[in-house]
Amino acid sequence: MALARALAAKPRLLLDEPLSALDGPTRVALRRDLRGLLEQFNIPVVLVTHDHAEVLSLADHVLVMDHGRLLQSGPIHEVFSRPADLAVAKMVGVEVVQPGKILRVVEGMATVQVGRTQVVALLEEPLAGNVYVCIRPEDVVLQKGPLPPSSARNQLPGRIVALAPDGPLVRVRLDCGFELLATITKPAREELALCEGQTIIALVKAMAVHLLPRH
Repeated sequence: MALARALAAKPRLLLDEPLSALDGPTRVALRRDLRGLLEQFNIPVVLVTHDHAEVLSLADHVLVMDHGRLLQSGPIHEVFSRPADLAVAKMVGVEVVQPGKILRVVEGMATVQVGRTQVVALLEEPLAGNVYVCIRPEDVVLQKGPLPPSSARNQLPGRIVALAPDGPLVRVRLDCGFELLATITKPAREELALCEGQTIIALVKAMAVHLLPRH
């Protein structure tokens, strides 16, 4: 009711963790409703939150701050997929951050040694030597058996180390020569008949592999 009264006045709003006290299903429903109301009334809002899902659902532009210091700002997709440094990567939920070394760069594509494996990454700025390899779990696609035609430069054989439910999703921890995480839906897990110890192919597009300098 308080939010409805605020919206009726069409102000500029500051929302500080507005949904943090709600249970999961209610939070999901209200995120959807709140986004619709803000768009309908065209109300500018500053939202303060630690919830990645809230940011992705409600924000158009994001500022990542740590102890009052601005680390990065930009469109939501840019910041989440291309964090500026290691601190931002951790804050926006990039769970796979592995040390690697660039072996060569050909036509903007870097081949990087990560553990026992080599991956290909789209290089958007000059880098050489030691790097951090960042991959979001939602950018990893799992396949079994003969692979269909794919635009993914990285087709990484791996072994399933662990499967863990995460709400409507399943988190899959893989050993692909380095630790890799994937998130898939429960129907996808059933369709692939995944189990621990099983071998699988992880597909990752080169543009989904983000490199950060490692000093």
